[in-house]
Amino acid sequence: MTRVLDAPSTEPSSTRRTKVAFVAWGAVPGRSKEIAAEVGGEAVCFFPPGGRRPPVLVRWALSAIRTAALVLTRRPEVVIVTNPPVFAPLVAYACARVVGARVIMDSHPGGFGAQGDRVAARLQFLHRWLAARVDAVLVTEEHWSGVVRGWGGTPLVVHEAPAHWVCSPGARHGRLRALVVGRFGPDEPVEAVFAAAAMAPSCDFLLTGDPARCPERLRRSAGPNVEFVGYLDADAYRAALRNADVVVTLTTEPTSVMRAAYEAVYAGRPLVVSDWPVARRLFAHARLAINDGPGVARALLDLERDYEATAAGAAHARRRQLERWATQRAALIEAIEGRG
Repeated sequence: MTRVLDAPSTEPSSTRRTKVAFVAWGAVPGRSKEIAAEVGGEAVCFFPPGGRRPPVLVRWALSAIRTAALVLTRRPEVVIVTNPPVFAPLVAYACARVVGARVIMDSHPGGFGAQGDRVAARLQFLHRWLAARVDAVLVTEEHWSGVVRGWGGTPLVVHEAPAHWVCSPGARHGRLRALVVGRFGPDEPVEAVFAAAAMAPSCDFLLTGDPARCPERLRRSAGPNVEFVGYLDADAYRAALRNADVVVTLTTEPTSVMRAAYEAVYAGRPLVVSDWPVARRLFAHARLAINDGPGVARALLDLERDYEATAAGAAHARRRQLERWATQRAALIEAIEGRG
């Protein structure tokens, strides 16, 4: 069961107890929804991206109230809670102490102050304090596992659950259709994408994310092969993924494991990712790109020339990813059941 809350509910809280509650504040709800479904839990996401949202401090205050109400009335046995912001696990932990629930913190690289998250960087003392007290900390890769161990915590590498991302293989478009998944965030090499579009005029670039967050000079420089598709809700995003020839997702953060890359593999779509060691390990069938215009253009043009062979390897890449998830899911269930 999943509920996505864009605003505080005025309905009375249910007293039915749930074993696992996965709580996220302002994050994309797909991760919490899909992982909760895999472990028999319930996901609640307060103020996900898209649409009109209150200012951040108002969102956090309202989310704190709703989180406390959820934990204190539903009395879950385990609360999984997304970080950032670190205030979400802080509130969940305080309430969990009252009802005797265990807490698992889902700390993304931004929660460690990476990906340009300056607020999280200043609040690492809270992150460290919580990591030593919660039952486990979900992380993206071994670098962060080492940090959590150094804090006295118990790390667990958990990536993305499969959900229902299978897309039937479609015929390639006449012009290579590249879905560039991002939010125009501080860890995204946006300038490289626009430069690559100019260097690869035979490819069409469809950019997700709010165009208002893209620097105006880059918007003005966009060529005829660049389209801003805006923020996509879940259904529209799946449709765009289904209609793409290749998914491009890039980051300047070496420890980031992009959710969009996992989604592309689950959906059986060829993939271009930034050339970092973690990407080489996890996405062996992807084209790797240096985060500059020539690097991204080269990866796409190479894929364009060898598209059929690359697409043919998608099924094998998906099988490997499902095997990896099965191992991670088993470890997560052990942590949920207190056997980790």
